[in-house]
Amino acid sequence: MNSDKSPYEILYEDDQVIAVYKKRDVLTLRTNDPKTFGRNLYHYLHVYLAKKNEKLYIVHRLDYQTSGVLIFAKSGKMKQTLQDAFKHHEVERDYEAVIREKIPLNEPFHVEMKLSSDGKGGKVYEDSEGKTAVTDFTSVNYIQIGTALKIRISTGRRAQIRLALAHEGFHLLGDVAYSNCPAKRMYLNAYRLKFLDDIGLEKTEFSVKPLWIQEE
Repeated sequence: MNSDKSPYEILYEDDQVIAVYKKRDVLTLRTNDPKTFGRNLYHYLHVYLAKKNEKLYIVHRLDYQTSGVLIFAKSGKMKQTLQDAFKHHEVERDYEAVIREKIPLNEPFHVEMKLSSDGKGGKVYEDSEGKTAVTDFTSVNYIQIGTALKIRISTGRRAQIRLALAHEGFHLLGDVAYSNCPAKRMYLNAYRLKFLDDIGLEKTEFSVKPLWIQEE
């Protein structure tokens, strides 16, 4: 298992996949920037698996500021299987967040938006010609700094949660780009992935204990 200083924690591993928890402020993918080329989750895991003569295949990603559960494949075939599951919305993807506003608890929200971006890494914005983003969230409990939300996304568009919250007039703590709400971190965490039982995995659910929501 990794040390506390490591930017990730291995949650599960077999000969098909490796599931990890990415800490906040860590890139998922490798870039061409010399400053981050060797300081990203892909690089760390690639080095780890290379020592065992195993390969690493990217399935999905999380934003730099977002912490959470990620799964990587160890073969091209499994990569395609998992990506197809994401594409066809066959994966339960649960997040949690904290907004600055204190709102009534157990209040559900359903947000459908069309999103586009200014190219790779560019800012995401609403666009009637964009791709559909579907986000559902519920206010669960209060913490000292705001209201904790439980979130499920049906699509995997970049920044869709941040934009959905802003669309409803809420301020995601730590989200400067879309909520203009500075904080010590971005309060967004992907705590659970669940695949269909017949996908061909030995284990189909990967999760960590939520940071802010209080589940019964």
